[in-house]
Amino acid sequence: MFCLKSELKQRRLDTSFFRIMLIVVMSLEMLAFIDLFMGAIKCLVVLWGFFIFINNFYKTRRFLKIDHRYLIFTFLLSMCITAVVNFSIWFVPNIALVYINASYFFMFYGMYTETPHKKAEEEMVFLLKFFVWFGLICGFLSLCFVFLKNETYIFGYYIGIYKNRLIGIYSNSNILAFSMIECVVAADILSTEYIKNKYKDKYLNGLVLLLAVFISCVCLFLSDSNASFLFLIIYVTIKVFCNLFFKRESFHLIKFIKSVVVTLSVCMVVMSVSFAFRDTCQKYIGDFITGVYNQEQLFKYNFENFKGDIMRELPEKKFDSKNGEKISDFTIGRHESYDVSSGRILLFKQGFKVFKHHPIFGVGRASLTSYGKKYIEGGLINLDLHNAYLTILVCYGIVGMAIFGLFSFVVAVDICKHLFVCFNKPYYGVFVRIFSALVAYCGYCIFEKAILFDVTFMVGFFWIMLGYALSYIHNFEKPAEQ
Repeated sequence: MFCLKSELKQRRLDTSFFRIMLIVVMSLEMLAFIDLFMGAIKCLVVLWGFFIFINNFYKTRRFLKIDHRYLIFTFLLSMCITAVVNFSIWFVPNIALVYINASYFFMFYGMYTETPHKKAEEEMVFLLKFFVWFGLICGFLSLCFVFLKNETYIFGYYIGIYKNRLIGIYSNSNILAFSMIECVVAADILSTEYIKNKYKDKYLNGLVLLLAVFISCVCLFLSDSNASFLFLIIYVTIKVFCNLFFKRESFHLIKFIKSVVVTLSVCMVVMSVSFAFRDTCQKYIGDFITGVYNQEQLFKYNFENFKGDIMRELPEKKFDSKNGEKISDFTIGRHESYDVSSGRILLFKQGFKVFKHHPIFGVGRASLTSYGKKYIEGGLINLDLHNAYLTILVCYGIVGMAIFGLFSFVVAVDICKHLFVCFNKPYYGVFVRIFSALVAYCGYCIFEKAILFDVTFMVGFFWIMLGYALSYIHNFEKPAEQ
């Protein structure tokens, strides 16, 4: 008991332990049946993080050591101004979002100011292994539930297949898809020679990593999530480009053009193969479920009507269990006539309707739905705009968008500069994969809200990957600052 108390006392102000706990809790929050419970736990973890933030960054003035801190302070100040300007509507939640974003900026992006690189790398490897095992286990269970029954509804949750898309044991198909993306990226990073040699793990060998990637890709294809599918294609494409272009110390236009041409060719091939695999996977699983389901219904029908003669030759027709009528084939994947944008085009138009009334400082993220009802008849068709950049523009105006855009640009320049000089470092493969994941995430955000404001595993994944990238840069380029 004494050792436990001593350990908890030591961990209570450990930022690395806080990040691990938050990512794990947010990941478990994705699952059906326990999402509400884990949401409550997440609130406690976020509250605990506030005290860590005050002690480790405010009292010690550590936040003054973070790169591009003035842009960060200015952005947070613009958020406060927005909350004051829209004081009458959701003031407290808008102020709370300032802390949420400060946590991402200081405790995730700025982890290198407090956490030694060795500890940050160990933390990264631990979380990557968690992503792999979590994705492997949950993906496998999700595939098992596919064969139970179409749209099985238990205790207020759908499991297995919902609206012809794999939802598995998750609370949403898109959430399942991004969880599988996390698993693929994590497995790819763990497969590098640098990680395998430095952090040996007899349980997480190459075969397990390959199995995790295979199951994750199958689940991704069956979830039919276009945004996550785009993430995977961009990730592979950027990784190819980095390996072609950044392995040189200077910029050469001709080599750059060659790298772009080869990368685009690879991208086209990857897209074609991926679409073919997705269609094949959806058709194969759909046909299999159709066969199993119809055999079950046919057996029930004949058992009810021919109890004394079940073993007779059965007709080659598909029947349901009630009246023997033919059942249609089961399909996975959305219908060809569905709206590819999934309402995002309408949300884009609605977002600009709100934006034009408050273009300078915006309306505040917590106030978005309220202003949607105020300026749009019937309100927004969704609780968010499903576009991270549009969300920043609408919620924090031209000022907030300009500041965050400038911050993103200078950070991107820092990372790209490091890619030119780290190609002969042992960790180059790890850094390229992290960079590819960050770029792919920026593409993913065109279709999703996840880059700021929300305490979700998607947002957490982006900022913690960005933090690890900056940790590598500061450890190998600026050791004097450690």
